[in-house]
Amino acid sequence: MWITTLILILLILEIILSLNNLTMKRLKILIYTSLFLPSIFIYSQNSNDKISKSEKNYLNAYFLAEKYKFLEEHADALKFYEKCISINPEESSAYHEIAKIYFSEQEWDNAEYYTKEAIRLDPEKKWYYFLLIDLYVIQNKLDEQVEAYNDLIQMNPDQYMYYLQKLFVLKEKGDFKKAHKFIGKIKAKFGLSNELLLEKKSIFTATGDYKSAEEILNSLIKKAPRNTTYLRELAELYMLKSDYNEAISTYEKLLLLNPNSAESILALYHIYKNKNDEVNQDKYLLMITENTKISLEKKRDLFYKLLQENNENENESFKKIIEKAIIVYPDEPLFNLILGDLYTKEEKYKKAIHHYNKSLNSPFVKDEYVYTKLIEIYFLKNDYTSAINYANIAIEKYPFSSNLLYYKGLALFNNKNLELSLKSLKRGAELVVDNPVFKSNFYALIGDIYHDLKNNIESDLAYDISLKLNPENVFVLNNYSYYLSLREEKLSLAKKMTEKCHELTKNAPRSSFLDTYSWVLFKLGDYEGAEVKIKKALELDQSSSTLFEHYGDILNAMNNKSEALVQWRKALELDPDNKKLKQKIEANE
Repeated sequence: MWITTLILILLILEIILSLNNLTMKRLKILIYTSLFLPSIFIYSQNSNDKISKSEKNYLNAYFLAEKYKFLEEHADALKFYEKCISINPEESSAYHEIAKIYFSEQEWDNAEYYTKEAIRLDPEKKWYYFLLIDLYVIQNKLDEQVEAYNDLIQMNPDQYMYYLQKLFVLKEKGDFKKAHKFIGKIKAKFGLSNELLLEKKSIFTATGDYKSAEEILNSLIKKAPRNTTYLRELAELYMLKSDYNEAISTYEKLLLLNPNSAESILALYHIYKNKNDEVNQDKYLLMITENTKISLEKKRDLFYKLLQENNENENESFKKIIEKAIIVYPDEPLFNLILGDLYTKEEKYKKAIHHYNKSLNSPFVKDEYVYTKLIEIYFLKNDYTSAINYANIAIEKYPFSSNLLYYKGLALFNNKNLELSLKSLKRGAELVVDNPVFKSNFYALIGDIYHDLKNNIESDLAYDISLKLNPENVFVLNNYSYYLSLREEKLSLAKKMTEKCHELTKNAPRSSFLDTYSWVLFKLGDYEGAEVKIKKALELDQSSSTLFEHYGDILNAMNNKSEALVQWRKALELDPDNKKLKQKIEANE
């Protein structure tokens, strides 16, 4: 009797002192020394007629075990609990305490063994079963959980919660036949509650009997038409059945009861998205944007998926939604990125630049992409200095990005900073792996730079490398052949390259490529062939002074000076400051 009473006192104190931190250790020691030890002394001095020596030894060992457990010194606690068992192997409490320690240490087998021993010795203590069930849950031992609840039901047949928990386990096992039969038992004992009806519905749903599940939910809704739980479960059932029209109707009823229902708004958005109903999809996307109950993370996820799908960019409604999202979340990087893309497509570059800059330095947006978009905008604006500045910032963060180095080299080239351009392009070319077409573009531009530097040897070498990497690089075929014709070198090679360029672009001819073809033929003395090509070039472009001048040169070589003068004068109208052209006209008038 004394042992049981004192153990109960210890259990109560353990609950009170169950604060798991170091500051409580001193308090625990103080309580132990001020309360427990005097208690032992009193019992040992004044109650010798009531407590045997064996009981005193048990109490001493138990108190020491409790002390070490309070101090979280589990090895010593286990040692003294085991001593308790050796003194009195028929007392269940020590087994239970050992089981709890092993549970905290995640030693499931030992915890299970000692819990079962405690139950064997004292099968009426329900909290022993609770610990055993916790062990079974952690180990996913479903059959054992059912048996444990059977024992609890037998111990206390009027405890409704035991029945319900057993039902949950039967469902988790997938033993729906037994679960359905067990619902009948619960109904017979406790009556048919709404909770039990929902469990019955879940079994019908799991077994594919959607009709019976729907009947149960409709019966519940009939009794409680404003119960959002029943309506939500009915909507989910319709979704499971792919009955989207009924799902829409039910979710709309939910929204009437709760206009801010995040679950309903999200569900309706996804339904209309799957139905490709852009009008209603955007309607609910806007509601998602404005709904404060839907997390920013969820909103970000939805917009990110739309960005990946790239099917909303032409949608004016979508742009308005994003603009409203920015009002709610002005610093959200993903929303700023999307707006940047949309404004770029609309050629609203000032706005695009603003939003792209606000999307930088975020874990949700890849900065390299943003910097590339900014650089491209500045190229479109012919603002190569700004393009270079952004390229430099980006390259500091992504020093091995060949793409950024190419853009930097191109911007420097356009700014006539040829030496720095060469440096950037050569570095970038070294970084390109397994992409010969892209690498060819580097050497194409390197060839152009060496041509401008009048280093024909290096220029030709770069063009040769470019064509080796990509034999169909039409820009190299054109530029290389044109520069050779200007130098009147390797004209047969120039003709071969310009013919190939013409063949590759015959379905989309360019006036500049036709001009090159014409000029190579002109240098080879094929004036008639040159005239044919230059006329085709002029059919495509009437704004180029060079084309008219070349046509005049060809006509002059064919001894048609009067018509040559006509073409040269047209060229001069387009380029009135061309002194060489003026001299040519004056010399032939």
